[in-house]
Amino acid sequence: MSSFGALSTLQYVPGDSFLHRLDPRSKYGFVASYSISLVTSHSFTASLIYTLVALCLFLLSKLRLYLLWENIRGFLVFMIILSYFQIALNGIETAALMMLKMISFILMVTLLLSTTPPEKQMEGLRNLLSPLRRLGVKTESCAVMFTIAVIYLPLLLEDLMRIMQAQRVRGAQYGRWNLAGRGRDMILLLTPLLLTTFRRAERLSDAMESRCFRPGSERTAFYQLKLGRRDIIVLILALLLPFIRLLSE
Repeated sequence: MSSFGALSTLQYVPGDSFLHRLDPRSKYGFVASYSISLVTSHSFTASLIYTLVALCLFLLSKLRLYLLWENIRGFLVFMIILSYFQIALNGIETAALMMLKMISFILMVTLLLSTTPPEKQMEGLRNLLSPLRRLGVKTESCAVMFTIAVIYLPLLLEDLMRIMQAQRVRGAQYGRWNLAGRGRDMILLLTPLLLTTFRRAERLSDAMESRCFRPGSERTAFYQLKLGRRDIIVLILALLLPFIRLLSE
């Protein structure tokens, strides 16, 4: 897997761990319960327990620890700036609590996306959103857009890196201090990047049309999702997560 800092969170890592074999719907349920419990928690002890839960799940996923560092490093500057303001306004304890929550949330999102193939992500999301069709919500379009974003954002960054390397070979210099030079560098980067993005979008549109894809129409699924015993256990644990916050506050 290529390393792109924060966007490496969005990439699937093949494996055969316990988390890889779970149904995506049970993962969505666990992550939703975990996120709500984490955000609504105001106790440092509860946030620390949630962080330990995320770390244990990361070890169960058999993902590389280097992946965790890459994801946290991508948000490190942002977290340091926020922590500085939190220390100035509310003290060190509030800043530490915020850091724990951010690291836990990033880690949980990494576990969800890194252990679930994009096609199963879309199918699981489509099944979970299917009751909203009665309200007129185009759930099929939402699931497709989410999956395309997850797949193509790392590819977009890869194209950007490739363009920058090609321009450096041709003598381009980045990091100029004057405004005119920075504007010229941005135009030189964005023009080929937009052209590449439009070409990829056109190819994707042609491929979807050739397969008679129509959002909202009834169709069969290539991946048949089934909740097993392990998924039921994960959903039960998801229901128990809020009690950690209640017991520690």
